[in-house]
Amino acid sequence: MALTKTLKDQGINAEYNSFDVSPRFETLTALGIPHFELFLEQSMKEYMGRKLKSEMVAGWIMKTPFFSSLFNMLPALSQMILLGHIIDKLNADPSLHIVIDAPASGHSLTLFQSTHNFKDMFKDGLLVEDINKMHKFLHTEGNLEVWIATLPSRMAIQEGVELGEKLASMNIDNIKFLANGNLSKVPYIEAKEAELPDFLKQKVSMEDEALKNISELTSSKIGVLPYFTDIKFENIVNSANKYLKGDFKWS
Repeated sequence: MALTKTLKDQGINAEYNSFDVSPRFETLTALGIPHFELFLEQSMKEYMGRKLKSEMVAGWIMKTPFFSSLFNMLPALSQMILLGHIIDKLNADPSLHIVIDAPASGHSLTLFQSTHNFKDMFKDGLLVEDINKMHKFLHTEGNLEVWIATLPSRMAIQEGVELGEKLASMNIDNIKFLANGNLSKVPYIEAKEAELPDFLKQKVSMEDEALKNISELTSSKIGVLPYFTDIKFENIVNSANKYLKGDFKWS
């Protein structure tokens, strides 16, 4: 959300999407962050409706046990169709930037693997042309930038680096790492480090060690965000937005 707001504040045409998860509407509205919803079931219905030239028929087919079983077995297929809707929006408006907020590394990997896997599986039929278009879009230079955000712990960073390696193996190479929620970068804690209680000193030390570790594990650009806390979530987004526009830099 903070990234979308930052782009918007810079005069860039940007929209936020939470990828099949209900977004925080109150926060998005309060902060004036442009956004749109996409859900797998509705995306599937629209897509099949276009292919069959009838959304009503598509709705009937989706209710059949066979169809439900198929998409339970192949969740990446529905994710790929949702991705297709996002690409359609981008093709319709070349000035648009869409910030996709993927909830976890497994979801992200499934999303990016989908065009690879189904490109090999479907050699002909209704889906082939669309799969090839999506695959080409994802692998055209300048169309995509991936930020892998992790907590500043060794285990989370290791998981993020593994995700980056898998994406790189699919020739997705515009990847950056964002260590998010760093206590060691909070100005008060930085200034008072010598006076901190032992458990906080240990936490700061472990974070510093983990950040050092990420630079040893990857050659990608690395960014660091401090830990922000507030009773209101929108204030946290605002704080991150201000930091992204001010002190933030990639190393």
